[in-house]
Amino acid sequence: MWLKTLDKQNLDDFEHRVTNRIKDFGSDGGFPQMENYKVTKEMLDDYLFDKQAILDSGGSERTQLTVSGVLIVLPIIVLSAIPEQSYPFGHWTFFVFLAIGVLLAFLARVIMHLLIQMRLRHLSDPAIDKFINDVLNYKP
Repeated sequence: MWLKTLDKQNLDDFEHRVTNRIKDFGSDGGFPQMENYKVTKEMLDDYLFDKQAILDSGGSERTQLTVSGVLIVLPIIVLSAIPEQSYPFGHWTFFVFLAIGVLLAFLARVIMHLLIQMRLRHLSDPAIDKFINDVLNYKP
């Protein structure tokens, strides 16, 4: 059972959505043809591989949640090294440190998102992007 779920997750990524769409509808008369976009199969394969690698660089959802959890707990662990009598915000110190952890986790997510977007912009090729967009929006 879990193998089917794993296979479905692995095949439900951007690269496979595009290649499966081409495989399923490529012979249809109105389907976008690579030649019309001056795109070769090799160019498309390389582009999809690179784009998928960038999209996957953020890690799986489980990894992202684990990193977020560690970043949320990290300030609390630091707080445990401080004697209770020296807490800078009295009884509110725990909540302040918890908020700092949540802020760290949020910033980590934002920074990762921005890095991925920056790398995608750097990779972008207008001809291939137009072809992929037309393939994904094709209505049989």
